[in-house]
Amino acid sequence: MLMGTFEHRLDTKARLVLPAKFRERLGDTLVAAIGMEHCVSLYSREEWENFTAWLKTSSFLDSERTRKLHRLILSSAHELALDGAGRILLPGVLRDYAALDQDVVVNGVNDHAEVWDRARWTEYWSAGLAMLPELTGGGAEA
Repeated sequence: MLMGTFEHRLDTKARLVLPAKFRERLGDTLVAAIGMEHCVSLYSREEWENFTAWLKTSSFLDSERTRKLHRLILSSAHELALDGAGRILLPGVLRDYAALDQDVVVNGVNDHAEVWDRARWTEYWSAGLAMLPELTGGGAEA
């Protein structure tokens, strides 16, 4: 399981050093694709296969919505190899989608990791914390 939040910076060539414990889980070659709420999702090859198997449960011919989801996710996907320093080069299309410039966070989200612009993550985190009672099914504190 991937978990935790790590602050990093993209270097001038748009390379990202992955946390060592994430490198172990993601492997030497991983798949990066657009994620929900404007982040980049990183998957091990095994988890990517699980994810694409889930996509296949809805036939491409079923609806325009299904075709759009397939096209958006799969056209954004890139296999990325770790270099000797544990870095990946994030493609421009993914950096643009997630508005990644320099300061980023890398979050573990169970079966995958996410790369967020640090300022965007801070906003998302704060809004999420404010909703925590609602998200967990609890009521407002008295």
